[in-house]
Amino acid sequence: MASSTTSRTQTGTAASQYDAPAAPPDGADRRLEDRYLRKAFRHHSRTFSLATRLLPRRERLPVAVLYLYCRTVDTLADERVAVIGTEAALREVDALEADLEGTLEGRPPDTLLWRRLAEVHRTYDLPRRPLKQLLEGARWDLEGRTVDTTEDLLAYSNLVAGSVGAAMLPFLVRRPEDRHVLEAAARALGNAMQITNILRDVGEDWRDLGRTYLPADLLEQRGVDLDVVVGKAPPVPQSYINLTEDLMGQAERLYDQAADGIEALRPAAQTGIRGAARMYREFLNGVRANQYDNLSRRASVPLSRKLRALARDGYARRRDRLWAT
Repeated sequence: MASSTTSRTQTGTAASQYDAPAAPPDGADRRLEDRYLRKAFRHHSRTFSLATRLLPRRERLPVAVLYLYCRTVDTLADERVAVIGTEAALREVDALEADLEGTLEGRPPDTLLWRRLAEVHRTYDLPRRPLKQLLEGARWDLEGRTVDTTEDLLAYSNLVAGSVGAAMLPFLVRRPEDRHVLEAAARALGNAMQITNILRDVGEDWRDLGRTYLPADLLEQRGVDLDVVVGKAPPVPQSYINLTEDLMGQAERLYDQAADGIEALRPAAQTGIRGAARMYREFLNGVRANQYDNLSRRASVPLSRKLRALARDGYARRRDRLWAT
């Protein structure tokens, strides 16, 4: 993870970036750097990177750079902490914040990611608050804060994903003044995607990270004990299905809130963002298709279905068919 230490790689991320594409060497030409940034984006986000191919060409690489900043923060909170420990990870969040401040003020650290983020900021005037909110989301996880209520879930989602929607707006709006008008819709889409992600990863979060983002009051209301259901062989109990559908309904309402905002974006950007929303929402049906077993496996959506979602919104029809079975 990016910090003021020597643990940076060329992108500013930690040396423990797992099986990500190899970073280009110092002094590599810009085309090689661009190729690496695109490959790293595709590696870390198959669905979103696919949707961004529908954005205007000028915006595709800047979106990839912004995404890789977000991924850097996410990796620190979810993966790097297991290597260096909580206290060191929190210090790295502080160092990341200092690097971000320097980058936004035109003094980026001399690594590929920060240099390119500084370029993107000069061109698009990225909003500072959403980029810093991502760091607050990392602190939430690293400090062990819990999700006790649905309001907590939405607050957390807004830090780690609604912020991404807001940060994306400079690439997508017709006029700079539209950013403020469309921010609520952009955050709604980010929050919907985050809840969708949470519902894909319940078992993985519980087993591997010792975390759950399912609201404690909803677990109690539905009579669900995660210690019991995560270790239980399928089928999952009806009480857990009901809880999952509660949260799917919340995500669906947020996707609906985002829809009008998508229609107000630049025409050239609408198809890509609408496609991202449709493809991501389809993961909810993926959970349903797995009989709500997001405890022992992660829902996926085949490429063929993603491409169909780009062409036509068949989400509600498939949801109703899955309900019927």
